[in-house]
Amino acid sequence: MRMVKLKDIAKELNLSVSTISRVVNNKDRVDPKTREKVLEMLKNYDYKPNEVARSLRLRDVKTIGIVIPDITNSFYASVIKGAQAVCRTNEYSMIVCNSDEDGELEEGALELLLQKQVSGLILSSVGNSFKLVQRLQGNGVPAVYIDNMPPPMHTCDSVSINNVAAAYKITNVLIEKGYKKIGIITGPIHQSTGSERLSGFKQAMANAGLELAEEWVAEGNFKIDSGLSHMRRILKMPVRPEAMVIANNYMAYGAITALREAGLKIPKDMAVVAFDAIDETGLLVPRITAINQPSYEIGRISAEIIIKKLTGSTNKKVYENIILEPELYLGSSI
Repeated sequence: MRMVKLKDIAKELNLSVSTISRVVNNKDRVDPKTREKVLEMLKNYDYKPNEVARSLRLRDVKTIGIVIPDITNSFYASVIKGAQAVCRTNEYSMIVCNSDEDGELEEGALELLLQKQVSGLILSSVGNSFKLVQRLQGNGVPAVYIDNMPPPMHTCDSVSINNVAAAYKITNVLIEKGYKKIGIITGPIHQSTGSERLSGFKQAMANAGLELAEEWVAEGNFKIDSGLSHMRRILKMPVRPEAMVIANNYMAYGAITALREAGLKIPKDMAVVAFDAIDETGLLVPRITAINQPSYEIGRISAEIIIKKLTGSTNKKVYENIILEPELYLGSSI
């Protein structure tokens, strides 16, 4: 059956479309008897307003855009779930864009969200797209950075962990176990997450009076292949580290694969610690000691910040930089 339109109801009641529209949108300046007649007709036709078109007219699309580097990574999947739970409760929809760790793709995603006139933005940035974010903010769109932070922080909201402290903590776990020859596969140094985790690692080594071998420091890209290739290279060295810190779960998968290829056992031949949940199924042996980030909470809190600003509960020009506590999971990999 054809969906009834406002003009159909207006024609049947011999009223203007604008009068019918005022009743639908619960506006004033409608005679009570006329309103009653219109409402009765709307009920008879089981009329449902087109919320998409309606929201576009009102410039209130009730949609939050989220741009992340890798949609397949369990960390980001959990961030999305946390944000989605808040959006669902508050009747917001979401547009999820995957930048694939590519700055140009990230900028393209932000341009798309600008065109879509999203209400808010959650972003884990891998590029230099800060000016595009400022354009969104200039249009009244609140933005929350997660994971990778852009400078200067006072111009936007953010939700993350203290990466320096977390890397220091996980490195110190190895040091307290008696390991002295320790290497690291970190993330891209131009991203805050990579540089801060490397900084925390170096601080822990320096405070313990341990020598840092630069050949055991590798800059990865948070993908499996970089963990695999860097570990293969390190294993070919005449002198190898006793333990490795891996700056995320995907690079850890690659590093573990390289160790197994070489017939080496964890932790007998090399200890391994990492960031993020390595094996949520519990089938990986040994279980990897790791810093687990509260990813679901990062997504939930980010969405809550945006919706509070959109509903006027908080000032759009007052920014929050929320630091959450990660959890240390002690496995059997050390």
